[in-house]
Amino acid sequence: MNSELIYIGLGLIIGLGISMQWVAKIFRIPGIILLLPAGIIVGPVLGLVHPQEIFGDALFPLVTIGVGILLLKGGLELRLNNLQPSMSRSVWLLVTVGVVLTLVIGTVSVLLLLNVPLPLAFLLSALLVVSGPTVVGPILSFARPKEPVGTVLQWEGIIIDPIGAALAVAAISYITAENPNPFLDIFLTMAVGVILGIVAALIYTYADRTRNIPKGLGGLIALMLGIVVVAVGELIFSEAGLFAALAMGFVIANQRLTPFGNIRVLTETLEPLIIGILFIMLAAMVDLSAMVHYLVPALALVAIYVLIARPLVSLIATHGLGYSHAQQIFIGALHPRGIVAAATASLFALNLTEFGVDFPEMVPVVFIVILATVVIYGLGTPVLSRVLKIADPEPIGIAIYGEQHWALDLAAALHTAGATVMALAPGSKSLQSVADSGRIPFEAYTGSLVDLGDEEILDDAHFFKMKITWLLLASSNRDSIGSAEDAFIDSIGPENMIIFGTARDMQDRRVFGGNIDILAKTPYGLFGRNEDELLDMLENGYSFRAIDNREQPEDGGTPEGAKPFMRVNNDGTLAVPGSDSRLEDGEFLIIVAKKQDLPKK
Repeated sequence: MNSELIYIGLGLIIGLGISMQWVAKIFRIPGIILLLPAGIIVGPVLGLVHPQEIFGDALFPLVTIGVGILLLKGGLELRLNNLQPSMSRSVWLLVTVGVVLTLVIGTVSVLLLLNVPLPLAFLLSALLVVSGPTVVGPILSFARPKEPVGTVLQWEGIIIDPIGAALAVAAISYITAENPNPFLDIFLTMAVGVILGIVAALIYTYADRTRNIPKGLGGLIALMLGIVVVAVGELIFSEAGLFAALAMGFVIANQRLTPFGNIRVLTETLEPLIIGILFIMLAAMVDLSAMVHYLVPALALVAIYVLIARPLVSLIATHGLGYSHAQQIFIGALHPRGIVAAATASLFALNLTEFGVDFPEMVPVVFIVILATVVIYGLGTPVLSRVLKIADPEPIGIAIYGEQHWALDLAAALHTAGATVMALAPGSKSLQSVADSGRIPFEAYTGSLVDLGDEEILDDAHFFKMKITWLLLASSNRDSIGSAEDAFIDSIGPENMIIFGTARDMQDRRVFGGNIDILAKTPYGLFGRNEDELLDMLENGYSFRAIDNREQPEDGGTPEGAKPFMRVNNDGTLAVPGSDSRLEDGEFLIIVAKKQDLPKK
């Protein structure tokens, strides 16, 4: 292949891999729904992308390393302190009994639908046992099921991927007669991978704890160790590297010796890039005519998985553990297949060909099942969560930065409005004292701003865990505000940063865009009130309060004597209240009023 075609192929792989996810985000659909068709179009349809010719023998090792990085990131999300006893039992049942039941139902179904030998039916079914965080996570973010459903499904999706891959390895070993005892392969694959992952996690933790990792390199060193253990694991046993990456992430996430927010930030940045590249590459290798040929039996297999296997697994895994019928139905309505199924199917198809085993049905059926389950669950599950009334409202996470004494009152009002709130006041002894006393129902951080800008400290402060999406800058120190902007501009984004200040302050600020730009056009800064006027009001018996539509006058205004300050919409956004700010269910209006004029709680 000449260099021009390689450049075209690489450009399309990376360009489509990111742009399809960009479009998917805009339309709030899972990215895979667009990635797979895009890969098929530039691959078998137009013939513009030929991954095997571009990457040669390095193709599948690169795919495995990419999947390993995704599982490393998944392992970092498995925090034991987030898992209640009933949840841990559900997860255990889903990844043991659930896997076996899905495997048996899938194997029997493949035998009947495709009429292939039992070992090949077992192999295909093992590939389709998996789910994966790359598809479960985005769907959960759209559906927003109330706990414990989301955590249980997240854990299952992460843990089940290497298990399914190991089962497929056992089937391959049996089919190719490389090992007469394939289940020994499963045990050894898991054991070797877990040991390697633990060792890598301990190396990283010790190096970071003893200050042997330079500032700024922590995430890259962890990534390097993750790639190394994946490579070493694959050299020892096929798919052991996946267990190694997952184990490494899990151990790092559950130790208390050193923070790991920098690793999470790096892997979260790499995740969409890796997902996009892998799906475009793998889809570009699919035989389109084979997909058309096996479409009907593949869709029949999807129906069996969706309508029979998964609901039955959910019933068994949740029975007697305190789940409501709605929660059981939801768990039984979410099990999409993802990148591990696609990657292992493509790799094992090559392995079977090398051993002279003909199984043309495997790859097209796997890709049809992936696409169909993602479409069904991705489009249907968010609707189902609302129908079942188990969907949480859009999360609103707000950090209030500043030393002003009234910032606590505002934080309390926002907390009442359903927002997740963090008060940030570097060096504030009063805030620390109030936080230590337990008198505030939200998080507080009083460490230095320099440390807070370091993702490692952000993790300790639960910044990422709380899903902070808005920053309110409430400080009289303009230099301090500027430093805060620099610290949070990447994690929050300029469009979700709101500043308290005068019109002159607004004009002096660099261009923010979004809400800051809108607020800058008001006469007195934030919501028509400059900071001096606001402080004067708060020093003279005024306070913040959140009201909903039950407390709001019928004309859509505010209670007598109160002034509108901020509207909290039920879609997770903040807004400037207009002259008519009628509230819908789930919406709140933050008002400023004299304490004696505030409505009763």
